[in-house]
Amino acid sequence: MAVVVEPIVTEEKLRAVLAEQCEQAALDYKQPLDLGERGELIEFAKDVAAMRSNPTGGYIVVGADDRGDVVAGLTPGLAAHFDEATLRPKLGKFLTSPEIHAACHEIDGHTVALVYVAPAPNGWCVIHTTGEYTDTKGRDKTVFRAGDVFVRHGTSSERWNDTDVDRLLTQAITQRKDAWRRELASDLAAQATTGATLRNLTNLPAASLSWDIDAATFEDLVTELLRRDDDVALGRLLSRAGNDVAGLLDTDPDELRRLLDRISTIAALAIDHDRTRWVDRSVTTLLSAYELGFDNESSPRDGAAVVWLWLDIITQVYALGALAVRRSAWTTVRLLADRRPDAEPFNHYGSWLRHAVTTAARASIFDNEATAGLLARAHNIIRANPALHPDRPAEQPAILNSLCQFDVYGALVVIGARGTIDSANFYTNFARYYSARSAPAFETIVSDPAVRNILFVGDDQLLADAIREIASLASHEGWKFNGFTGLDSPAVAAFIAAHVTPDRG
Repeated sequence: MAVVVEPIVTEEKLRAVLAEQCEQAALDYKQPLDLGERGELIEFAKDVAAMRSNPTGGYIVVGADDRGDVVAGLTPGLAAHFDEATLRPKLGKFLTSPEIHAACHEIDGHTVALVYVAPAPNGWCVIHTTGEYTDTKGRDKTVFRAGDVFVRHGTSSERWNDTDVDRLLTQAITQRKDAWRRELASDLAAQATTGATLRNLTNLPAASLSWDIDAATFEDLVTELLRRDDDVALGRLLSRAGNDVAGLLDTDPDELRRLLDRISTIAALAIDHDRTRWVDRSVTTLLSAYELGFDNESSPRDGAAVVWLWLDIITQVYALGALAVRRSAWTTVRLLADRRPDAEPFNHYGSWLRHAVTTAARASIFDNEATAGLLARAHNIIRANPALHPDRPAEQPAILNSLCQFDVYGALVVIGARGTIDSANFYTNFARYYSARSAPAFETIVSDPAVRNILFVGDDQLLADAIREIASLASHEGWKFNGFTGLDSPAVAAFIAAHVTPDRG
């Protein structure tokens, strides 16, 4: 199990983090602290420095035991130190420009602080001031010295050693690659005719265009190619993707994720500009990449890389599905939800959405499906790719709401298409979030005939049964996170009452 780190510190996220119920490299639970005491501040700064050396950063929860159970003791006076405006300068005494977010929430009658620690931009955090204090017995203690680097070894914050160097160097190189790609884009443009960089790139031969340019230039380039309806250049990029994915699958997972992100950029821009042809082509490319996880006998290939491939593709699919929901692109919602690779496991699984989450759980990427964090992963993908949120900032509630609603629609699409409410057809990933986020999807499917005609193949009874079963499962899963608690919608309740199978009523 691994917590999904996001740059948010809401109560909803805090409850999900507590539900992990164990410390991890990116998650540290702490008893109440007094950051007004120099010794406790220095120890806390050490943990923040170590978290900054994680590739995704991490969370520190103050006010919980090592099992994530809330404890008393974080008084209003102690909680005041976790105000962001107070905490940043305290940490800044030892760390250079620490990027953190912090908030306190009431959980089960007790105050708990959630601190998000962003990864260091250079891959690791160098402490700039020695951390010394005198303990209660009058002894001088030195926790760290200027120039020290701390990392997370399991659940401990420790000085780095030789075994950490290669990992941190690789991490730093990965973070710099986009800057290098911007330089590549400029070099390519210089090879074309004189004029603006973007025009130069579009004037290059189709064979010269590749995935190896920075994200912003790639988005601008694809937008221009869509405007020109340049099917040769776009088609060549997507046609080459299958070979490129195959080449990266077992060698470079970071580059593979970047390639998938570029495919999603094409799909997202096509959704946003209503270019259905390129939406279909992009989704077909993702499906072909998904099928690389199966051998010539249509059986799953061995190895964690394959499971990560499936999970990474479906994470992108959810990000695209959320955009399609916000754009009311219902045909695209159905297309994204209903894909079934040509492989033996899909004699059982209703769609790739369910298959990817289940295989990830079985591979211990997730402890179990209830703690999958798939929507949080998709939200991070959206944050990192402006093409996936052209309509609003990534932190607006509508983004997470649309992810939850795509999850609901996806379940209903597959249930309708397969004609059965089998657990192999869907999973309620939205359950860890508040009911209000997903409720509009249930209401729309029962009240808008145009949407229903596109998304659901089946009669009123099957739809009512499906909604009731989905809501029941989500309520069962949601209690672990204080998330989904049921549907409070008169329209949905009336539809279920009128159409549900009698023995389900």
